[in-house]
Parts: sequence; structure tokens; C-alpha cells
Amino acid sequence: MKKSGISISILRRTILFFALALLHFSFVFAQEKKDIQIHFENESVAVEKGSTFTNFLVIENKSSEEISIQNIIPEEQYPGLLFYPKNNLTLGAGQSKNLPVKLIANVDFMKLRSNEITFKVSYTTPTVTGTESASFFVKKDENKNIAIYTATYENFINPGTPDSSMLLIVENQGYSKRTVRIDLQSIPDGLEMMPRQQTVSLEGLEKQTVEIKIAVRKQNTLYPEFNINATATDLLDNKIVGSNTLYLVILSHNRQIARGNEAVSGSNFAEISYNENSSGFDYLQLRGNTAFRINENLKARVNVGADYYLDGRYNLYDTWLEVERKKTVLRLGNVNSNDYDYPVFGRGGKVSTQLGKNNQIEVLALENNYNLYGTYFQQTKGSTMAGAKYSFGNSQSFNGKVSYIFDHDPRFNVDTQVANGTTSFLINDKYILRTEVGLSQEKGLSNKDENTGALMGANYEGKIGKWDIQSINSFATKSYAGIKRGSFISNQRIGFQFSNSQRAFIQYQDSQVDPEFLSFQNAPIQPGNTSNLRYYFNSTEALGLGYQFSLKKWNFLLAPKVEKQKTASFYASQELFSYRLETSISTVLGSHGLNWTAEYSYSKANNREEWFNSLKTTLSYRYKSFSLNGTAQWNATSVFDLNSYYNAADRNFANYNLYASYNFQMMNNHLSGSFSAGASYSELYKNLNSNVSGNLEYKISPSWSSTGYFNFSGYKSTADYVTSGSYYQFRVGIKKYFTATTSLGNHKVTLQLFEDKNFNGLLETGESVLANEIVKLDNFVALTDKNGKVVFQNVPEGTYTLKVNESAGARLMMDPVIMVNSNINRKIGLVKNIRIKGKLTEIRQAYDVVETDVTGILVYAKSEDGKIETAVVNQKNEFEFFLKEGKYDLYIENDKYSYTKPIQTIKVTKDGYSETVIFEYKKKDTTIKVKKF
Repeated sequence: MKKSGISISILRRTILFFALALLHFSFVFAQEKKDIQIHFENESVAVEKGSTFTNFLVIENKSSEEISIQNIIPEEQYPGLLFYPKNNLTLGAGQSKNLPVKLIANVDFMKLRSNEITFKVSYTTPTVTGTESASFFVKKDENKNIAIYTATYENFINPGTPDSSMLLIVENQGYSKRTVRIDLQSIPDGLEMMPRQQTVSLEGLEKQTVEIKIAVRKQNTLYPEFNINATATDLLDNKIVGSNTLYLVILSHNRQIARGNEAVSGSNFAEISYNENSSGFDYLQLRGNTAFRINENLKARVNVGADYYLDGRYNLYDTWLEVERKKTVLRLGNVNSNDYDYPVFGRGGKVSTQLGKNNQIEVLALENNYNLYGTYFQQTKGSTMAGAKYSFGNSQSFNGKVSYIFDHDPRFNVDTQVANGTTSFLINDKYILRTEVGLSQEKGLSNKDENTGALMGANYEGKIGKWDIQSINSFATKSYAGIKRGSFISNQRIGFQFSNSQRAFIQYQDSQVDPEFLSFQNAPIQPGNTSNLRYYFNSTEALGLGYQFSLKKWNFLLAPKVEKQKTASFYASQELFSYRLETSISTVLGSHGLNWTAEYSYSKANNREEWFNSLKTTLSYRYKSFSLNGTAQWNATSVFDLNSYYNAADRNFANYNLYASYNFQMMNNHLSGSFSAGASYSELYKNLNSNVSGNLEYKISPSWSSTGYFNFSGYKSTADYVTSGSYYQFRVGIKKYFTATTSLGNHKVTLQLFEDKNFNGLLETGESVLANEIVKLDNFVALTDKNGKVVFQNVPEGTYTLKVNESAGARLMMDPVIMVNSNINRKIGLVKNIRIKGKLTEIRQAYDVVETDVTGILVYAKSEDGKIETAVVNQKNEFEFFLKEGKYDLYIENDKYSYTKPIQTIKVTKDGYSETVIFEYKKKDTTIKVKKF
């Protein structure tokens, strides 16, 4: 009877809980029968920019008397409204009229924040005067992406310049106002970008120019290319709405073309260090990796990790050799692989080859042991594995893989086989369907017991209008030997977007893990004896709602949930039933970021009568490279906390944690590193834990660095029997970054640039070399040194085009096409062009205090032969050209402002052009009215 009472109580609370949650979003209304019915013929109309469309306003007289329509007016002044009926009309009893409303979807119409078009209709009858409204919705065909790009594909940074920057253009390609967060990531790591993250608010179709300050943290003169991954995240729903990879080159005078001797990670280094810790097991450590070309068709990569202990023992780990020829790669040493639905790592070999354009096959054989070889740990024989994998399809519409692994484990005396297959389909570019199947077989070699298992799964993602649906489902039998052994997962989520700043979702989760294993093979199976069996069970079932909304730069989440958890083993079992409410508030204010989350629970355990309250909350703050996080928990929030919660009934269940970290570069980027510190206190266990750690690297020269690391941890008990302890570890080392020479089969191209004043192509007395000039060999960029020299190494045979600082106007006095089939050392004469300076100046009316931004506007210079040069206005409103002698038309094609003289003609002579070209502009449609007293 007691059990039944609890179930009824839980049911009542659940119904009440969801009734209160849904009451906020629901309302009930009643509608009386009216004499007149007014509606639009089509409830929604799909439109494209520039198109015209018509929807009919339907007015029906449902009464037995005559009705007079006196006025039909739009609720607001809709841009693009071409026609609507304005004359009075009369409807006899039972009559109806279809009145046309015509609009054009111009830019202003597409930028309307509301998609609802509403008209009000006033009418009179012999007895009643009233007003009714009717509306329809517009479905806009718009690109909702955020574009991120630079004005030019090639972006150069001179590391010798103290303040370098790059102008980033962020464009809202949709018509609705958007607030997005721009995140930047350097690949490889080595750029310091300020700000690395910032928030931008954009009106419909608006572009904004953002300046990014850039400094080089880790200079690599041989491979100075960086990719900057820029992503735009909509702060309304935290979805990525735009991304781009921006190409950036750090200029140097020694430049590699084909990468020969490089590391897989791009670091190409060797480091030896001394490690000491409080346990007394001090050791020397060697780490390194490199890559090199064996011949024209064969290249190799090597990675080494080794520890040598002062008592003479050693370990060799994370050590491998990889050889690549065309589309085939062979790896020997420490090997790992994924996508087998089984843990695969150890020492052995792996070979993979590409078949055709999209297919690949992989075969491996290894022994499951972390060390490649060593004497520090006893070398026990691990599992021996053999497997194969075949991947197929393409990354767009269809792809998948099938895999097989065989594992013989001599320690457990078990043979295991697992076969797994997955596929992914993209349907109509909107819906993604993923499937997975698996089969396994286990056999105990001593007790002769066997298990056969299977896995199947299907996942779906898609969006239908304003609805987005996600369904994740998988089931593995108890004896399936893959990673998902004995699991059942059903996760269903349906979301609806009310507007750009509001969305809601409902989610159901049912997951459990109930695996079954073979018996331990070191003892025979005995009926009723469970000592050689393994058993555990975990499950979670939850139903929740969520409502997300944004107010300016602030994002909010409210998510109530009902959850039931269970865990069990041979020794104990626990159940927890909870009503939960999760909240989240976050914002980004310039370089500052703030995020607060909290989860309140009202819960009951299965073996306790009373209900209890619990709360877990986290507050995070970020400023540039500094972050601070704090967490507090009161009472049990999960079923795994219950053992501690009830075993310490005389203590408060409260845990506190504080953590901070800081990354830095200083001393002209010669010193870099990171520090972190944290402390946690548990009232439940009466102890305090603390930890401080740091990493440092000081660049002694371009190819040598000193490194350091430290870690200090402390423990102190505040219980009756006070205990305390500490642990420390530090490391000091020296690191060498390798440079590379020209590889076999490639060539070295050395060029020296000078100003050829007499046009004879020879460097003569009185003619100066050109330092700090940008030189391009095809798309590879370098910078001349103080002697005017630049070196391109590892240049494969072929034909290349030489270009010299087009933006600064230097002209070659030779054929720019260079044939490379041997090493080249050549002097290059140039003629400098004439610099033309210009500026944009605003003409303001009196009392006009609104600032304008002309950064990024393009200015054109057209020569008499029709050739057009381009310049970009910088943040000081200035621009510059480097032009030959001749007559030019300078003009601006930009309709954001009006220009008093949009086209200006100048004449450039060999003596130069000393004047500054001024383009005066003013705002459009701006009138300042002054009231006189």
C-alpha cells in the first residue's frame, strides 16, 4: 500500500509540475459568432526580393442586414505597399467581396522585423459600429548566413612592425537584425589576435568592418603561412551561421615553397628536459618529431617519446615511423585508430591506402601495450589485435564505413570479434539520416562460455519550417562486445523558433547501460557463485521543456525537467526521482564574457521517506586571456551522490570549487606561457584540495628555447583526525626547432632587388638595394632583407610568375616569368611608381554629431588605356595609389553617402604628385532643424 501511495503522489506532482510550466505559454479563448468575417485569402505568402505579389482581403456579411465598410487601413506604413482599397463599399445580406492588396518585396520590405501584414477594417450596421483586423504572414526567401571576409585574399603582416592589423568585413546577408559572436582561431597556433572574440550587431544587409590587431607569438620564418578560422555564432540560438578560413602570411626573407623537412604538428622540434617530483622518481625526458623526404616519391615522419630514470630504467612510448608514398601510408611503432567501435591502440603496424577519389582501406596488426619498449614497467603480454576498415562515399550526400577487429586477450583468456558498419545520408540538403549496425562474438578459452551480441542504431536531424527535429536512437544487446555494450539510448528533441530572439524545445531522454560479460576465466563457473561475474546497471529517464530568448546582448534559458535515475551493482542500488529547473544567463561585453548557470532540484530517493532540495551553480568570467570559474553544490544532484549523502548524515553535503587560468606573451613575444590555479573544499568529506600549475617557454633565438613546467598540489583534512599532504613536480628543458634545407629534386631561388635608375638592368654604383619589399613567386610571399635579398627554398621544377609589391607600385624591368630547373641567383631591377595620397572628408551640417564610418570604401583610378587600380580607405579615412606617369580618373562607386565631386582627374608626372586628393561627402537625407527662440 505504501508503494502505491508513493506512485500516486509522484504522478500528481508530475502533472502539477508540467501544468504550471505550460501555463506560461498557453491561453484559452472563446470567440463569439460575429455578423462580419474578415480574413485574407492566403494565410501565408512566399516572396522573393524584387517580386510583386497580391493577396485578397475577403469580407463576408454573415448577417441579415446591410453592412457598410467605411475604412480599410494598414496597421503600419508597410514599405512596398503598392495598392489597397480605400473607397467605401456596401455589402448586402449574405454578400462577400474579395479586395486586392498588392505589395512589392523591395529591400525595405524584406527588412521588416515582423513577418505579419495586418489591415484594420471599420464597418457599421444599423445597430453596431465596429473594427476588425485581418492579417497574413510573409515567408521571405532570404540567405541567413553571416559572411566573414577580407577585402583581399592575400593578407600580409610584417613582424617588424609594432602595430599590425587586418580588416575583417562582417556582412549580414539576411534582412533581419542579427547579433553574432565572432571567434577567431589561429592554425597553427602562433598568432596573438586582439580581440580574439567579439560581438557584432548588424541590421539587415549591413556590413561592418572590424579591425583585428595581430602579433606573432611563435615566429616560424620558413613556413609563415597561417589560416585564421573565423566563425560567426548567432547569440539567439548559439548556432554557427557563418565561417571562413582567412589566409595570412607573416613576411620573412627566407621562404619555403614545398614543405620538405617539417613535423606533423608543424613544430618540428626536439626537447630534452629534467623532471623532478616529490615521489622521488626523477627522470630525463626526450620528446621530438620531424619529417623529411627520402626521394621524389617517398617521404617520412618520425615521432619520439622517451623517459630515462636515474636508477637506469627507461620507457619508450608514443614513438613511431610513418612512410608515405603517393596515396599509401605505412606506420610502424605506437599505433592507434578509431571508428572500429572498439578501443584500438598499442604497438605494431598500420597501412592505409586511398582507392579512387573518396574510398580508403586500412589494415592493422598490433599488441595492446602503451609502451613501445621499456624496463620501468614490467613488460606483460597484452592483447593481440588484427583489423581492417573500409571507408567509402563522399563528404556531401552519402558516406560510410565497415570495420572488423579481432582481439585475443591472454590476460583474460578471451577471444573477441567485432564487426561494425555506419552510413550517413543527406536528403534534399535538409535532412541527415545516420544508421549503424554491429555484430560481435566473445569466447572464453578456459570456461568455454560464449556470448554473441548485436547493435543497431538510427539518428535523424532535420528542419521543417520553424521546427527542428533531432532523434538519436541505438540499442546494443547485453553481450555486444563493442563500446556500446548493453546500452539503450533514445533521445528525442523537437524545437520551434518563434522569432530571431525566441525559441522553445521539448526533449525526452531514456538511456540505460546493462552489460553482460563472460566469466573470469581464472576460475570455473559454479552455479550460484557470482564472485567471478561482473554486473552493473545505470539508467536515466527524463522529460524536459526549454525556453531560450535574447535581450540585446544577453541570452537566457529556462528549462524545467522531470528525471528518474537508477544505479545498481552486486553490492548496492540507488534510485533518485527529481524535479529540476535549469537556468542560464550569458553575455559578451567587448572583451568581457560572463556566464551563469544553475540547476535547482527537488528530489526523493527510493529508500528515504522525505524529499530534499539541492542546488548546483556555476559562474564563469572571462577577460581576454584570463578566465575565472566558480562552482558550488548543495546536497545530492545525481544518483551517484547518494552513497556519500546518506553515509555522512551528520555532515553538510556542500562542495565548493574555484579555478582560474591565464595565458600570456610578453617581452616582444619571446616569453610565453600559461598559469592555472584552483581550490576545492568539501564540507561532506571535510577536506581542502588546492593546485597550482604553469607552463613557460622563453625563446633564446629563432631556433632555440628554454622550457619549464611546475605543478604543486596540496591536501588538508579538517576532520577530527587532521591529516595533510602535498605533491610537487617541476620540469626544466631545452628545445631545438629545426630548420630545413632544400629537399632532393627541388631548387633554391635567390633574388636581390634594386632600384634601376638608368633602366639598364644592372646594379651599379649609386643605385640602392630595396629592403623590406614584398616579393611574390606565384602565390608564395616573402620580404627582402636589409641587402635587398630574398630566398625561396624547396622550389619544385616549373614555371613561376614573379610579382613585386604591386600595392607600392614597383615595376619589374624584366620578363616576370621564371623557369626553374636549377638553383637561381639573380639581380632584379625595378622602377618605382609615384605615390598618390587621398582622403575622404565629411561635410557636416550644424548640430550634426552623428559619426560616419567610411573604412573599407573602394576608390578607383582609371588610366587612359582603361586599366583600373583599386585602393581601400583605411580607418584614418585615407587611401593611396602607386601609379605610373599618365592621366587618371579617380572615382568612388558607393551609394551610402553623397559626394560633392565623385570623379576627379589628375595628371601624374615623373616629378611626382604632391597634392592630396580630397573627396568631400555628406550623409544622405539628413536635415538638422533648429528652432529659434
